[in-house]
Amino acid sequence: MKLSRKTKNILIVIALILMIVYAIDVFIGTNYINKLLINDQEAPVINISELPNKHLINRDFDYEQIKCTDNHDEICNVIVNGTFDTSVSGQQTIILEATDSSGNKKTENYTITIVENVDGSMYIPLGYYDSIQDLTGEELKSALNDIITGHIEFPYTSTETDVWDLIMLADEDPENSDNVIMFYSGFSWYKGCQDTTTPPDYCETEVDGELTFVEWNREHVWSKSRGDFEIKEGTTSVLAMGAHTDLHHLVAEERNMNSTKNNRMFEDCRDGDDINVVDVGYGNYTCNEWDFEPRDEVKGDVARMLFYMAVRYEGEEGDMVDLELINEPNSDKLSKLPLYGDLDDLLRWHEEDPVSEREILRNQVVYTYQNNRNPFIDMPELVELIWGKPEDYN
Repeated sequence: MKLSRKTKNILIVIALILMIVYAIDVFIGTNYINKLLINDQEAPVINISELPNKHLINRDFDYEQIKCTDNHDEICNVIVNGTFDTSVSGQQTIILEATDSSGNKKTENYTITIVENVDGSMYIPLGYYDSIQDLTGEELKSALNDIITGHIEFPYTSTETDVWDLIMLADEDPENSDNVIMFYSGFSWYKGCQDTTTPPDYCETEVDGELTFVEWNREHVWSKSRGDFEIKEGTTSVLAMGAHTDLHHLVAEERNMNSTKNNRMFEDCRDGDDINVVDVGYGNYTCNEWDFEPRDEVKGDVARMLFYMAVRYEGEEGDMVDLELINEPNSDKLSKLPLYGDLDDLLRWHEEDPVSEREILRNQVVYTYQNNRNPFIDMPELVELIWGKPEDYN
């Protein structure tokens, strides 16, 4: 078919336009065309503010946590130029680069300090505690409650991720990933030896000359009966989440010691004014009618867990309970009042057993899942600003 001159001219024009577009694509790039078509002039944002500014020596750095966001592209990738040598302490810098589909580029210098001793501040998200500046007493307690309330909750027992799984991560033996550390007893034991009716054979060991099965279960440092952590459905009590499943006070403990601690109040049993003092092993003691003294290595841990609970659970919607720390509480085993103590001993333990590296790392593990922190591990000085000093209660 013979084309008319007009049709030929139109085809020539179209061909020229296509050639020009191709030339732009080749010599200028598709990014330029994208920018013209969608009018995207905004570079991606590399989320530096959400990254840690300190890192522990000889620990692998997780580069996957470096992310970016873009106003147009759904997927944003960061190119990391350089690596951190985590075997050397001191300040180090790498260069991060992100480019979107329109060619907008963002470059950031990311600097961290490799430290030899763990410092809780390295894990605190930027701005996490901004709202508590210059506050004390009940105002501080209320502001902290606002920060740590509304955490992600996990079921107590489930085929999905549950409290068992998270305790095995939080209390994992750093020298043996197959084991967890018993909180009050201090020894390392197999993760697979959870409290069950049919424990594996490897859970059997010799204790005091006799073979016995050693199992561990989930200890509520703030005993669940002290506040009655449950929901009533008719005549049936259903253990709820909230305080009942909060990992900031749930730890692994050998079954017999867990039973010994029971719902006893915490008390310094060996300060000279207690009766019925009994050494129950591993540095733990019971005394009086119904009191318990944990081993020295975790006394401060216990105190800071209870300080957290008293701030986190204020009887607000969804809390179920309003937990309070008091001095010289009634240690009656049957009492379900949401009270715990002895406050002056807890304050003294907080001072005598300062925050440890293990406590800091555990706090970070729990934060990774629950998305809330224990402020008294991050900032131990907050304890005195709310409750004062131990001598204030003499």
